Amino acid sequence: MEGLVLRRIDYGESDQVIKIFSKEKGNISAVAKGIKRSRRRFPHRLEPFRVYEFKLGRKKPGQDLYFIQAADQLRDFEGVKADIGKIALGNFILELILISVKEEHPHPALYTLVTQVFQALCETDTIFPLWFYAIIHMMRLLGFAPDFETCLKCKTPIQNAEDNRFDPAGGGVVCPKCAHVSTKASMVPISSKSLGILQFLKKTPLQGVSRLKISSQACSEITPLLTSFVTYHLEKPLKTLPFLQESLEA
Repeated sequence: MEGLVLRRIDYGESDQVIKIFSKEKGNISAVAKGIKRSRRRFPHRLEPFRVYEFKLGRKKPGQDLYFIQAADQLRDFEGVKADIGKIALGNFILELILISVKEEHPHPALYTLVTQVFQALCETDTIFPLWFYAIIHMMRLLGFAPDFETCLKCKTPIQNAEDNRFDPAGGGVVCPKCAHVSTKASMVPISSKSLGILQFLKKTPLQGVSRLKISSQACSEITPLLTSFVTYHLEKPLKTLPFLQESLEA
């Protein structure tokens, strides 16, 4: 079974519970017995940002944990660990998966997207476009696709006016006419430039994202829009978000 390590939790003196996002089963939890003392069975310590082929033992009756019999490394996203901003973004993505994907609910499309984003992150120093792209498309695959093309209220095509609004709860843009009669305080202005960037990121293939140049002003505007959108729909704040924002602002 192919998978990524999401989190490691100490379990007794020498064992760990490994949270895995697998291609075949979605999120699962498995015990790696003796991982803290035996390098023969687990030479790589089952680290994040690596893809493994796991061999699992069956769960015992009444237990929720598998047992990891063996784990062979298939791929190492070494470039993610070369920069503090990339590490922060990688951890943000892993946490988003951890809290949004249910145990043993396969999500192969999301798995493919995440591994592709990690590979792209290894090959570029441009982090903001990949962050925004990851949010838009991970949330789309989780069933919360944001709408940047039509008004959430009247369903007419959005024009690139300067008085559009973004509604994090609704997950999209509200045109000036509808925004003027709305009483929702959560809606925030979105400039035509930032809206164009979001529209581009939603429709473009991942291969073209790293070439996108986003100004610091647009980054400052888009960041709170998308993070508030994620936080609202996941119904909990991500613990990795403050560190990610801090590292990208440094």
